[in-house]
Amino acid sequence: MEKKLQSVEDVLQKTESKLLKIENEFQEYRSSQEQSQKEMFAVLRKLENQAALNLSELHNRNQEKVHTALHELDRNLRRVLQNQYNQPYATSCKDVPSLISGTYLIRVKSASTPFTVYCEQQQFGGGWIVFQYRYDGSLDFYRGWNEFRDGFGDLNKEFWLGLEKVHQLTSGRKHELIVELKNFNGTYIYARYDAFEIGNESDQYDVKNIGKYSGTAGDIMSHYEGVKFSTKDRDNDAYSNNYCLPLFEGAWWHKYCTLANLNGRYMNDDDRKSMHWGNYKQNRQKLSFSRMMIRELR
Repeated sequence: MEKKLQSVEDVLQKTESKLLKIENEFQEYRSSQEQSQKEMFAVLRKLENQAALNLSELHNRNQEKVHTALHELDRNLRRVLQNQYNQPYATSCKDVPSLISGTYLIRVKSASTPFTVYCEQQQFGGGWIVFQYRYDGSLDFYRGWNEFRDGFGDLNKEFWLGLEKVHQLTSGRKHELIVELKNFNGTYIYARYDAFEIGNESDQYDVKNIGKYSGTAGDIMSHYEGVKFSTKDRDNDAYSNNYCLPLFEGAWWHKYCTLANLNGRYMNDDDRKSMHWGNYKQNRQKLSFSRMMIRELR
């Protein structure tokens, strides 16, 4: 019996020894793992710090490059502007050194501020400044005095150049006028005048001079010599109660209203508010296209 107990005790001791060994090995493994984690975290923190440092250095270098590029751009821009200021501008589309129609900067006088115009360089020999253009009705022309004075729209689409610019151009040098028209059936006509000038804002941009007519559209502009320009918020017609603009909804040189309404509503309809040109409206074919242009005479 004693031998059996001794044998069991021996087995227990061996088992306990094995358990202690296993526990020790586990403790060593866990310590090793914890150390590995600590080392791993330390490496990660080091990498993170290094990455932050690299990003900071990269940012600083990029900032320096950006500042350098901006400084160079500013210097180039000043040089270009200085060169443009020193170079003479074209005074009209006749002086533009190109046969391609498009937008160009012109300066009416040496001391005046240059502005952009659309030059028609193909039709009727070229050299024309377009000051009114309508062809699809995308732009609302029922506007007030300030907008007709200063201009509105996109020079590459539908637009009104501005009465003040037209005054500066026509008062400084002699100009001719041409009006191109087309109805919704595609029929093209035009009216040409060998002189055209309008006054300044104090004179309400009145028609100072309209020359001899030629063309296929019929003479309408001759009726407007001496007539002031009217808009929906500036009544200059011959009536005393703002009669014409609400009736036609088109800014124009209204006297006893108008025979032409090129700034009227864009519509193919039998309506006096629609775009029309004198006798051309009698066939009830309303205008789908209108372009008014001036050219310097030399």
